[in-house]
Amino acid sequence: MIGSCSEGIRLGRLDGNSALAVKYGFEEFVAMDITRQSLVEHFQLLSDDELLAEFQSGELTDLAKDVAAEELGQRKIDQSEPPSEPPVDRKVTSISGDLVMVARYFTAAEAYILRNRLELEGIPVTVTDDNMAQTVWSMPVGGVRVLVPEPDIQRAGEIVRAIERGDYALD
Repeated sequence: MIGSCSEGIRLGRLDGNSALAVKYGFEEFVAMDITRQSLVEHFQLLSDDELLAEFQSGELTDLAKDVAAEELGQRKIDQSEPPSEPPVDRKVTSISGDLVMVARYFTAAEAYILRNRLELEGIPVTVTDDNMAQTVWSMPVGGVRVLVPEPDIQRAGEIVRAIERGDYALD
């Protein structure tokens, strides 16, 4: 397995050959032959951090690892250096104390939209029953619940009301 490029698509080598197998759902087909030139072009498109991460992933073929090492050398990047992590902008830490429900939704998607807004506002939050809602219609099991620590319930409620008023709507 070489890696995955998006939801449901898996990439891998076919029987050790240089062909690329693409698996989408249950279907698998050969997408292209991997050559030194195609690898050079691929690695040239990557940022320094992406290139270093692929090189250190342990999932490259010998040819790909050689080409990646050459590209790293041309960019004067130390191959032993760990790739830098992208900055995390969230200030949410762990959730402690009693949790109370701030909202209940029919779908998990609606609950996750609220969760993201609350996290951006610095409020710790958890979504429950989302897996159950995807398995069974959610209303018989109580819907998908969004929970916050009790001290944050007032601020979270204000954000829920602002969302309902359309304060966060995009033009």
